[in-house]
Amino acid sequence: MINQTILTMAKQINAKELKFAKFKMMYDNDRNQITIMKGVKGLRITYNSVTDLYDLQKVKIKKFDLVEDDVETGFYNDQLQTQIQNYFTNFEYVMESIKIVGVNC
Repeated sequence: MINQTILTMAKQINAKELKFAKFKMMYDNDRNQITIMKGVKGLRITYNSVTDLYDLQKVKIKKFDLVEDDVETGFYNDQLQTQIQNYFTNFEYVMESIKIVGVNC
């Protein structure tokens, strides 16, 4: 059963649109956490109930392991959508540019 905090987070990040754009989503009720994945890149969003803010952590899949990067703290709910777009859009743009030039990845 999904708790109310996870449902609220899903609305704030427009989870329906992300699923439509082929993003994978996982949630953890105990940690108040949603992980958004596309390809090998991911973004973990955690709600910090003490500060009433969100923490973002970048993750990648390398050789079947989940590698965690730095954690950025202190985001308001209206900043989440922008952070998600910035993180994933830049990556998609670079990959499309490489394909246009003709470099095999």
